[in-house]
Amino acid sequence: MATFKQVPPMSANFGQACYQCFAEQTPEKQLSRCGACKRIGYCSTACQKKNWKEHKTLCKALGELETTGSGMSLHFYNLSDPTAGDSINTMELTEFTNMSIHADIYFVERALGRPLDMIERNLFAWEPRCAACGINERMLRIRAREQGQGSSTQLQKCGDCLSTFFCSPRHWALVKKTHNTVPAAVNYNGMTLCQINQLIREDIRVANLLREGKAQQGGVSSPDFGPLLPWAPNRTMEGWKSLLETDWEKEFLGGIAEELPFPPGTPMKPFLRAASDNLTLPMTILYALERLYGGDLAFTREEVLVIHVIGAADLEVMNAMMFEEILHRLPEVKRVEILLCGPDMGKIGGSEKPGGVALSMETCPECTEKDRRRVQIMSSSLYHDYVAKAGASFKAPALAVAFNSGASEVETDSWKATMKVLVEKKIPTVFTAFNRGEAEKEAALLKEAGAELVPALGPCRNPWGSMLFKVEPASLEGFYNSNGWFAGGFK
Repeated sequence: MATFKQVPPMSANFGQACYQCFAEQTPEKQLSRCGACKRIGYCSTACQKKNWKEHKTLCKALGELETTGSGMSLHFYNLSDPTAGDSINTMELTEFTNMSIHADIYFVERALGRPLDMIERNLFAWEPRCAACGINERMLRIRAREQGQGSSTQLQKCGDCLSTFFCSPRHWALVKKTHNTVPAAVNYNGMTLCQINQLIREDIRVANLLREGKAQQGGVSSPDFGPLLPWAPNRTMEGWKSLLETDWEKEFLGGIAEELPFPPGTPMKPFLRAASDNLTLPMTILYALERLYGGDLAFTREEVLVIHVIGAADLEVMNAMMFEEILHRLPEVKRVEILLCGPDMGKIGGSEKPGGVALSMETCPECTEKDRRRVQIMSSSLYHDYVAKAGASFKAPALAVAFNSGASEVETDSWKATMKVLVEKKIPTVFTAFNRGEAEKEAALLKEAGAELVPALGPCRNPWGSMLFKVEPASLEGFYNSNGWFAGGFK
């Protein structure tokens, strides 16, 4: 059985859950901090011993950072003053936080003689910091030693969400002005930052329960290798139903409560949020089709509906079964063809061939009985190369979609070439992003390529983005979610 390195959740990076087994700290069961680096905690000696082999080199480097390497972060801190007035200067706070994190990572990577991996970087990106001034506990300890102060070297936290920290009563007073009274800038159903933090913590607990369940069944128990809750409704709808005036709870809450084997009375909304992380793929496709084609519902009656997923990665491969929801919501469609196109498909044999490799995927008993099929084609080509190789035989899909493309952040020149082809070939297209910033940057790239964006498809929130919100690394008040924003749609 394959095993994979599990990614510690935010609570473990906060030092509020065991860094080995992820068991959450409770009043009855406190964690023991690592005595050397003081950065992470464990629920037992056994867990600490299990984790020591992986942790010991980083632990030593963290110790060196505190004794000799945090001077640059403190220098940045002394230069900044985001709390000079009666409110917090969030721009200055963000700038200091990013500089501090980069300086600390730079020092530790030099001490280790290698780049940090993603799990190690999370210890810096999700390190508890005062939400008003950005100071962390390591800096508090250094400052106390340098100034000979006997004051506390520990951050305090909000008693409700446990995820917002402060270093002094004055700074908590500044934070509290908006923390649990003003809707967060991310605009999630009018919830405050404190409420979203509580929701995220609840989702982490559910993820731990699902992970434990998979482990007990002998399955791969990492959330990074396979969806934790690969659920979709076991039904085929009688006809197309518009997605413009409905939402996740109306469409799926009743079904998940009925079909999953939980005791009566179990709160199901957290499990729906977990399932939405996978279902966002087909639902985003269907919503984009409806928005792009307007009153023309021909796509709901196509015998073969072709969808091209651009820049496809492991996420789409592991969630391949979710695309059957397209068949289940379009009962007149006989076959759905999903092209997964991108260099990450190179690990799949035959994907390097012109046109890729096609696989006939398993469907539910009802679809199988009615000869309704789902075909998955995988190509390791860049999409603009895929189109060029096809030449005159290329046929535009009903929709090309780039999920969470990151086009403005990585491989931008390659994405620009793809955008140019999409516009020139007049291929119906939609791009999604994790957050508003990425969406707005990618919208600018699409417009630069000549795309005339449909206003309802960005840059704007995606009502069918994942319900699972996550805290932005290196951010004190930012959140993101898979397919959370439409960057732009055009045809």
